[in-house]
Amino acid sequence: MKFFNSLFFLVLIVVIVGSCTFIELALQGESDSDTQSETASTPDMTDVTAAEVSTDFADMVNRARGMRASRIRGMSSSDIQSLGAPILSATFYSVELSDQTLENLAEVSGSLDRDPRNISESNHRTASRRITQAASRASGDPGREFTTEEIRSILLNINENNLAETCSELFNMRGDRVWLSPGENFNVANISCPSGTTFFILPGTHTGQMVESSKEGNSWIGIGSAVLDGEGTQQRAFSGGMTGNTISWLQIENYTDHGIYSTRSTNTTIHNIRFRNIATDKHGQEFGAVMFHNSENIVVRNSFIENAASGIRFRDSSGPLQVTDNRALNTGRNFFQCDKCNGAGIQISQNVMEHTEQTGLAPLEDWINIYMSNGTPDSWIQVNHNRARGHSESNSGSFIMLADATGSYQEAIGNVGVNPGQVGIGIASGINIKVENNRMYSVGWAESNVAFYSAEYSSPCGNHQFTAGTNVAHWRNSTGALNRAWSDGRCGVTNAEIRALVREDRSMGPDIWNN
Repeated sequence: MKFFNSLFFLVLIVVIVGSCTFIELALQGESDSDTQSETASTPDMTDVTAAEVSTDFADMVNRARGMRASRIRGMSSSDIQSLGAPILSATFYSVELSDQTLENLAEVSGSLDRDPRNISESNHRTASRRITQAASRASGDPGREFTTEEIRSILLNINENNLAETCSELFNMRGDRVWLSPGENFNVANISCPSGTTFFILPGTHTGQMVESSKEGNSWIGIGSAVLDGEGTQQRAFSGGMTGNTISWLQIENYTDHGIYSTRSTNTTIHNIRFRNIATDKHGQEFGAVMFHNSENIVVRNSFIENAASGIRFRDSSGPLQVTDNRALNTGRNFFQCDKCNGAGIQISQNVMEHTEQTGLAPLEDWINIYMSNGTPDSWIQVNHNRARGHSESNSGSFIMLADATGSYQEAIGNVGVNPGQVGIGIASGINIKVENNRMYSVGWAESNVAFYSAEYSSPCGNHQFTAGTNVAHWRNSTGALNRAWSDGRCGVTNAEIRALVREDRSMGPDIWNN
């Protein structure tokens, strides 16, 4: 009898163990071999925006980094596919380039990332042609395919913050370079790839793309005619901190708030960017092509801004700050404003600006406005060798307004204005302000006032300098009378003195623009 009882319990244990195994397999839904080989299903990307893809991906990254690695390793295939679904969405439009193509691209791209802040036009043109040719030889359909285990591996890399591996799994990467084709998600690339990556943005229109807080040392270099199109729905192309970044050779258009908006950035260069149709229905005091807050060592040069609520604005920022060799057409409220900028190396020079129609809600006020800003005794704020033509109907706008609401150590030298506002160059207050070798021309129009002035609209005020005989005007006010200069006599120069210091030249006409 004991023998039969023992046999019964042995059979029962076998049945229970077998049943548990069956139940476990049923819960898993498939065998390990099936899991490893299964390709994850293609997502439905109908009406899904790049920003939504980026948000979902960032949420997935936060979840994966908050888990234990052992939990990710033990997850079922269905759970892995659910957690990793944003990986498929982020790579839906990607073309996976061959190793040979990536080697070719690395070889022909080298001349551009040796010094991304100083890429010449000829170098960019030659390299763009070679990169485009190398990329065009690649073939394949968009959309990368991943097995469940490959998704698990990516999630584990994310969990362990292994960015180089993550980046190379999702994007066309070789070394510290990534090539982005139209449809690939810029912000997912920024999240996935290590600091100091150079992103080459291949020719074509990249719709709805945005980058939030580009990592330190990143470079974003457009190749050929690379266009970032916000399609009138995306707020900003680049936003947040971007320390040590370079953004260059791109066209940024149709963004609702800003092209580039940054806070607390340092050592960042923007060059050879074309901004078009930025915040066209917004007020230029807060919206426009480029805005930096609480930043230091920022350069914006060799760029073109067309139809924006405002051009370039620095607020509460420290020198060096450079805005040089840019061109502008219809930049709303201002082409440039320094709002509480301080320190050495602040330079707004060799920019060319024109106004033919109003963009944005605020009329053109001052083309260049220096507001509550201070240079240093050894490094004055330079507003030199700029040209402006055209004005709005504002009765308070000017070409150059120095020491607005006070300031110090500022100069305006070698500027040319043609009908640039109701005032040419004004000094509204401030201490140690110099105006030298400028030429101002205006016909008489409804709000026209004076070519040069000095006044104490705020205090303190003193040592306003107009270098004798170097500033020249042919300026008519709203009555048609000549009006080359005026002073209220409170800031170191009397009205008689400023009129003697500024030279009248009635032969000077609008053709000074071409000189």
